[in-house]
Amino acid sequence: MHPPPTDLELLDSLAQKLRGLLPPPSQPFTVHDGIYIFNHNPSYLYDNYGGGADCVYFFCNQFSYQDGWKVAAQTQEIVDGSGAKVGLKDTLVFHESRWLPRTRWTMDEFMARYQEGFKWFSDSTRLYRLHRPA
Repeated sequence: MHPPPTDLELLDSLAQKLRGLLPPPSQPFTVHDGIYIFNHNPSYLYDNYGGGADCVYFFCNQFSYQDGWKVAAQTQEIVDGSGAKVGLKDTLVFHESRWLPRTRWTMDEFMARYQEGFKWFSDSTRLYRLHRPA
């Protein structure tokens, strides 16, 4: 089993997608595409895509925070080995008040804002990492 991907590896995967490239065969994690879950219970992702993993990764355009997700921490800058900014990460939280059992979910939203090879817009595709609740 591979260790979980780092924030930098996830940003690289997002940048590859935004450049229109396929992930390298050596990428040890799967990022799902074309998933729309924001009107569903987040556990839907684990039932359909998780396969027992601690996290589920997926690409999606920015969504509305009216869907129940709220920013929980200040935006973090992500830097590469040389110290150059390569992206941003927000941590979002969700409390399942609409479903039972009530569970608090966390999800990281990655934005490849400072990468080269594509034009970044505020509504550009992002990579999300949904954590299994503790």
